[in-house]
Amino acid sequence: MFNQDFIVYVVNMKKDIKRKHHIINELTKQQIKNYEIIEAVDGSLMNEKEILNETFSDENGFNKWNVEMSNGEIGCSLSHVKVYKKLIESKYNIALILEDDAVFLKPFSKILSNFILSSFSNKKQIILISEIREFYKKPIKKINNYELVKVTNAFFTHSYFINKPAAKAILSFNYPVKTTPDNFLFFHLYCGVKLLGLNPFITTQDKKNHKTNITILDTNKKRVKLLKRKIFKLKIKILKYFIAFGTHS
Repeated sequence: MFNQDFIVYVVNMKKDIKRKHHIINELTKQQIKNYEIIEAVDGSLMNEKEILNETFSDENGFNKWNVEMSNGEIGCSLSHVKVYKKLIESKYNIALILEDDAVFLKPFSKILSNFILSSFSNKKQIILISEIREFYKKPIKKINNYELVKVTNAFFTHSYFINKPAAKAILSFNYPVKTTPDNFLFFHLYCGVKLLGLNPFITTQDKKNHKTNITILDTNKKRVKLLKRKIFKLKIKILKYFIAFGTHS
């Protein structure tokens, strides 16, 4: 049981009861009791005004970061923003963030837990326990059959540890939302977050029984959606101009 060392935040849509039962069962099998369910933001239910209010754009309606996202991806980003706020307000310095389709492939032992937690410093850090794409072969440290490695490329946000300094930095950078929560390269470059990973990884996604709720737009759909948002924002600016003009006339 690891409930004294860190908090577990589980991202789950209120409507996804089956997924909620799944992840609670996973946590029970790992004897993890100190967790909190965080209600995910359903991006598909957000209207255009809400999207504009929650995402970054300059005064001309452009996202200078050149990242186009579907409503589902925006909802996912906002869900992780909620988690970061929770961690910052909590008494804990470290949290394990799980999405509700996460599956533990191997036992999460007390030894492994201590290995991960002892690897954190006061600096901004994330430690992935899911699949990592590219990393330096020379490990930072080892224990039994596991290595802690420096990650150069990764995605997926279904299972990762994060400390409070990293949560504060990413929240400051990515709200209003500029990019997806798995854009770890951005968070390293613009927030100074050190990205580490556990090799071999111990979690994956249950893709067979739980299909993703997030729709990733193809290029043409992204362009159309972005254009619609720019037009909508331009209309708002024109309306404000005429209101102001009418007031002073």
